[in-house]
Amino acid sequence: MSSNRLKVEVNALKEGMFVSDLDRPWHETPFPLQGFYIRLDDDVKALAEYCKYVYVDVQRQKSKVSKLVHAPFDKKTKSIEKKVGAHIVNLPPIVIKSPTTYTVVSSIHKEVSKAVKLHKHVYEAINHVFLSVSGDNPAGLKETVKETELIAEGMVESVIRNPDALVWLAKMNDQDAYSYQHSVKASIWSLVFGRHLGLDKIQLKSLAMGVLLSHIGKAKLSQEVLDGIAASDARYESAYQEYIQHSLKALSTMGNLPRGVIQIVEYHQERHNGTGFPKNVTGEKIPLLAKIAGLVHYYQELITPRNDDLGLSPLAAVSKLFELRNISFQQDLVERFIEAVGVFPTGTLVELSSNEIAIVTGHNQDRRLLPKVIIVLDENKQKLKNVRVVDLKEKNMTGRESDALYIKDSLPKGAYNIDENQYLLSGATSKWSWRHIASSIASN
Repeated sequence: MSSNRLKVEVNALKEGMFVSDLDRPWHETPFPLQGFYIRLDDDVKALAEYCKYVYVDVQRQKSKVSKLVHAPFDKKTKSIEKKVGAHIVNLPPIVIKSPTTYTVVSSIHKEVSKAVKLHKHVYEAINHVFLSVSGDNPAGLKETVKETELIAEGMVESVIRNPDALVWLAKMNDQDAYSYQHSVKASIWSLVFGRHLGLDKIQLKSLAMGVLLSHIGKAKLSQEVLDGIAASDARYESAYQEYIQHSLKALSTMGNLPRGVIQIVEYHQERHNGTGFPKNVTGEKIPLLAKIAGLVHYYQELITPRNDDLGLSPLAAVSKLFELRNISFQQDLVERFIEAVGVFPTGTLVELSSNEIAIVTGHNQDRRLLPKVIIVLDENKQKLKNVRVVDLKEKNMTGRESDALYIKDSLPKGAYNIDENQYLLSGATSKWSWRHIASSIASN
């Protein structure tokens, strides 16, 4: 075990200790996945309901906790500190009738060759849709929406076979306009999430199409409005929100679009507590597919913002979503989304306890904080000539302090000028290939 991590019985925890890991999977508990400080005796009592022991990070320990890190945990409500004045809406958990169970039937090596072509085609299709909307070309729009429908079917089949392939491609640095990138990548997250929820193929197709088409109305907005929103200029909010009506108007000529697609376009910016737009409706009036679309759009915006900022790391983005449970997004959907994509999604850059830099290649379902990785930079942040494949779960099973290795931090995309594409697709060195990647995540 690393000298920075100390195994502690729950009843021995003290105020100021930072809990970095549990003796059971995080998603089975109400505690924030990024870890937390012990602030109250009630925190210890809540932990005792779930764990016999935990791991604390001694380097992050504080003698006194001066800030309100979180509210007392309650195993019934699973509540955490919310924004001051935020309106909380509690609804019963969503139940998927007769959920479909999917299993991985294609290796990442086999699936990625199909996904690369699909990835290219989906960008071409969405580009054509935006051009048709911008040019007020209903005939062209009808043709391109049909093209998008076929692409959505292909995306559904790919995610069903193996969700990791498209997730990896979502990490690519594309040169297309932001709205195209955002819609495509959000649609991938939506399919991974929908697959995890057990939606059937028809629902998944509507979900993919709806997310892909949900922002096409932005083609009617001026660049001034788009730039103003990117700069968080409130003067442009009203004009920006009109993109939803532009989208609906453009799609109104498509008489045979599934109802779910239109609902996503119409409701994806609504929020659980009624603070969204354009109708300001609350959670019980927002259709399920639109709830999913709103959540994945928000997540994608956090990790890849419209402006030139790096964006949040996936861990920080998940933490933000966790804070917004029953405020912006329904609690059980947030928790299921975190289960689906993980705290460290495939392709995420991370810093290890050894100070080395790695890319996540797959997950261990029972230990989501100990995924499989490829190490690409050494402890001095220098590029390795030959990258190393490591399963952090297996690495930590020996119990020997010298073998302990875990994720210290999640990094934003592009950190240390790392081009994930080099490792995800083309290979890091002559000795690196998709065969290595496939073998590293074959057990997912």
